[in-house]
Amino acid sequence: MKIGRTVPVALFFLFACGIAVLCADEARETSAITVHTDGVTKFQLRSTDRLPDAAGEARVERRGGMTNIEVHLDSMKPASLFGGDYNTYVLWIVPPRGPAENAGEFQLDGNRSSLRASTEAGTFALLVTAEPHYLVTIPSPFLVLENPSQPGARMVRYQPIEGVYNFERSSLADVKSARGKVHTEVRQAFTAVRLAQRAQAARFAPDALREAQQALDQTLDLWHRRVDRSEIAAQAHATVRLALTAQHLAEDRAFQARLEVEGLGGGSGEPGRRVPRDQ
Repeated sequence: MKIGRTVPVALFFLFACGIAVLCADEARETSAITVHTDGVTKFQLRSTDRLPDAAGEARVERRGGMTNIEVHLDSMKPASLFGGDYNTYVLWIVPPRGPAENAGEFQLDGNRSSLRASTEAGTFALLVTAEPHYLVTIPSPFLVLENPSQPGARMVRYQPIEGVYNFERSSLADVKSARGKVHTEVRQAFTAVRLAQRAQAARFAPDALREAQQALDQTLDLWHRRVDRSEIAAQAHATVRLALTAQHLAEDRAFQARLEVEGLGGGSGEPGRRVPRDQ
């Protein structure tokens, strides 16, 4: 994930939620692992109170300036059981400098899932969080697994988003597991559009929101017609991408509008132009 979204999004939520409710939580600190050149390291992931029965194993290998990562999860439960906006799990790579990087989505088959990723970093933390959809750019506070802490290990910091996502339960400790393939693509598409609406896309990015809503309608049409799952997933993923574009555009324009109201906008009259955006 690119760095350009982190500061504008965090500041937008601070403005949107007001002084009384701090949406961007204090930065969290976690232990990192260091992978030596041409070395292979295996370790068990540590579960949290969010999903205490979860288990995970990671294999990391440093080769040719890249670190290849394999993560296998077991005893998982669908993230949708948290309720509200949560639908899936995402792997995060947190380097010593810079924001957490979205390394991919875990798609559950029953209570298991596997994922491969890579990074240029040789020192980093691994986190697994519950998320609304697969394209999130900042970790949620719902951390379910992380790499173990070791004496003398380097510590890294990352910034989650607090107070933004709705949920019905904060832990899945007493919730039953699912069976078979867990399909969350349509739910992710719904949630992505809902998050864009919450970001005031209807006001600040109406055309982009309309395009995302039309894509959602197409997703639902495919789902109602019970076409091939791969076709539904592809359309749902396209919906998430369009909704995220609308959300980011609305956040940038709302943030810029607030700066102009405060007399800090520079007076160009073009909201969003001075806020860094992903390319």
